[in-house]
Amino acid sequence: MNAFLAILNVFINPAETVRRIRGNKLAWFPPILLGGLIMAAYNYTLPRAAMLATRNEPPAGFDTAKLDSLVGSMEMMSRFSTISAPMMFALMILIGSVLVFAMCVILQVNVKFPDLYNLMAHVGLINALQTLCHLFVLRGKGAGITMKELIPAFGLESLLAADAPKFVQGLVGFFSIFTVWHIVVLALGLAALGRIGLGRAFLVTAPSWIIWLLYAVAVTLAR
Repeated sequence: MNAFLAILNVFINPAETVRRIRGNKLAWFPPILLGGLIMAAYNYTLPRAAMLATRNEPPAGFDTAKLDSLVGSMEMMSRFSTISAPMMFALMILIGSVLVFAMCVILQVNVKFPDLYNLMAHVGLINALQTLCHLFVLRGKGAGITMKELIPAFGLESLLAADAPKFVQGLVGFFSIFTVWHIVVLALGLAALGRIGLGRAFLVTAPSWIIWLLYAVAVTLAR
């Protein structure tokens, strides 16, 4: 029950989640398991949806035979990414936790790493919720899915002009409703965990999402 309430509260009251997980070295396990299962279902579905979209809108130079030749490798990648999803989810949480903990050391914020990892694991469920919504969208499109529909808009990117600079597309696309929610909740949670002001908490937690912002912009520029 305590684990369930800790997970439930992180979406609306991270300070209560902090109270429930502080000092519990295994509090990370339920959210990591839940987030990993969501990621596994998504990693199982996405390659199949991508193959359907590619068949519906084949790129130049791709025919049915060439697409069929890719099925085996895509199936293998799908199985690997599905099985490894919980570990990858835990690893992403760990990377963010290390960055935030480094900032805590630099700025002399008194937190213990196990407590911080517990908090990051719970807040990471907001990202898992976005993945779950994306999964529902993919499954709802069925066999008629298009390449554009593989990446649904959860922010303001749908309002951008088609010829908007790629840097702007990457920047706006990153800040979805869920991402902003995650940033705010993480700062609130760290403020409660470290007993610091909210402004300082935003500063300390910034590296954990800036690294993914840079990655998202880089991927968009490379397209």
